[in-house]
Amino acid sequence: MRLSLRVFFLLVAALGFLLYYAYRQLAPPYAVYDALTRSEVQTSLAVIEDPSPKKYVFFRQLQGAGFNNQVQEILLYHHLALSSSRVYVYQPLIWQPRRASLPLSGFLPGVTSGSITSAVFDKVCPPTEVKHVSLNRELDAIWEYAKDVLDGPDRCMVVDDWIFHWTFLASSGIHPIWPSFKSYLSQHFEWSFSILDMAERARPSGNEPYMAIHLRRGDFEDHCRSLASSQTGFTTWATLPQLNGAVLPPALDSANSTSIMEHCYPSLRRILDAIDSKARANPHVRALHVLHDGAWDHPTVYLQYYKLEAAVKSLERTLRAGWKEGPMKSVTHSGSLNVRRGESDWAVAVDVELARKATIFIGNGYSSLSSQILALRLASQAARTQDIILV
Repeated sequence: MRLSLRVFFLLVAALGFLLYYAYRQLAPPYAVYDALTRSEVQTSLAVIEDPSPKKYVFFRQLQGAGFNNQVQEILLYHHLALSSSRVYVYQPLIWQPRRASLPLSGFLPGVTSGSITSAVFDKVCPPTEVKHVSLNRELDAIWEYAKDVLDGPDRCMVVDDWIFHWTFLASSGIHPIWPSFKSYLSQHFEWSFSILDMAERARPSGNEPYMAIHLRRGDFEDHCRSLASSQTGFTTWATLPQLNGAVLPPALDSANSTSIMEHCYPSLRRILDAIDSKARANPHVRALHVLHDGAWDHPTVYLQYYKLEAAVKSLERTLRAGWKEGPMKSVTHSGSLNVRRGESDWAVAVDVELARKATIFIGNGYSSLSSQILALRLASQAARTQDIILV
């Protein structure tokens, strides 16, 4: 009995130590965030106090959606503000797992530079001096109408409606934005130093070429069923005509629910077909990084990842599939990133950066994360659509 109690207490102590260690490792960098928040206020006040005339715009934005849903929208709103010669009023990034408000400059310093934080908006634009506007129109007219309205003389504007909604992002209405947005990304997109530092440490196989694939699983199956029911096509930049030839056959038929599920929630066989096709065309690429959403509440994602890893490392299977140089030498994934203490909030952005820099990217046209990676890759001067494939 005494031995059993001793073992019990040892197990409790060990579990307590592991939980404490995990907390210490994963605890957010509160001191860094506090310093960034204070800095945002100071730099915003400097923008306001600059004597040159300025016009400001505050948008209604997503709060608490997925990281890349928020980033995608923030970049589009910042681009719209600059296109209308207005100072963008940025809001905190809402970190969904903790429902925490994080300083945007800790992630996207290119957006916060020259902009002002919402924390000081009332100082420069008292409620009595604000003009409230609505920008929603037909999908193909939203962007130009929004620019026309924001070009108006009012110094302070607040946009009350949500214009970059899912229907617009999945429509051809976003296509006319691409030429200017591509230029915007090349000039203004920037990750924070913390993200770039992590990405450099996490880069697969040092400076060797590698593929990146987005294995979108988790809660996505139910979402895909909903999209199949509503006959919805790809989202945002995955809808660009120049990427039509990048889709793994058979092509998407958005009027066919089976076709939508095949592309939105592809089978392991289809995912391997995409990897095989790029491995045959690029035999020098011998490393793979897998972006996935495995977590304690989505443990089966790891099982699918391990099946994928085993398949691309199998000499027999890869030779049978026509790989000239044999299987992958190295396979990494989202869960294997070298995350140091206090860095876990930046891990998803590191995944995006790794996929942006990959020799080959295999994405999911229904995912905002894949769509954001597509935009960042296509905005590069070295962009090649043949280095992209959508399952």
